[in-house]
Amino acid sequence: MKNYKIISDYQKWQAVVSCDRDYDGTFFYGVKTTRIFCRPSCKSKTPIQDNVVFFDNAATAIESGFRPCKRCCPDNIVFEPELEVIKKAKDIFNATYNMQANLDYVSRQLGVSINHLIKLFKQHTEFTPIQYITKIRVDKAKELLKQGDISILEIALATGFKSLSNFYKCFKDKTGYTPCEYKKSRGEL
Repeated sequence: MKNYKIISDYQKWQAVVSCDRDYDGTFFYGVKTTRIFCRPSCKSKTPIQDNVVFFDNAATAIESGFRPCKRCCPDNIVFEPELEVIKKAKDIFNATYNMQANLDYVSRQLGVSINHLIKLFKQHTEFTPIQYITKIRVDKAKELLKQGDISILEIALATGFKSLSNFYKCFKDKTGYTPCEYKKSRGEL
């Protein structure tokens, strides 16, 4: 849509009900009861029509005392929900790399299915989520191996690998060296 023709409140309401992305940037809507404003494509629960007010831009909504929705981020000029999901997933993976990977938990936290999370991750990164977690684990293991004072078993467990054999396999697949070879070289390989 993105043109500047005048659209009626009825058309705006239909766009809100259908979460029509074509109207994003054309107008915003606010919910009087919550004092939150959204893009027409916001996937939040459809409000009661009598509680909705329309705005031509985000600045007007803010001036009227409404705050931006945390789900659709109407105050951001560019909003790419898929990239937001990837960013949040990476944040979770970076914080929990040393625990057993639980894609079901992560996907529920992000409000997407496991399959959708994997698909988005592959589209926007060069990895599947498991490959990404493995990369983080190997990178952390490399840091610990350079220190030289921690046993390989302790490093494997500290970086979230289930077993020493799994650690050896993943480490060699990613670096071309065994953890022992890497440790002896202090990371100079």
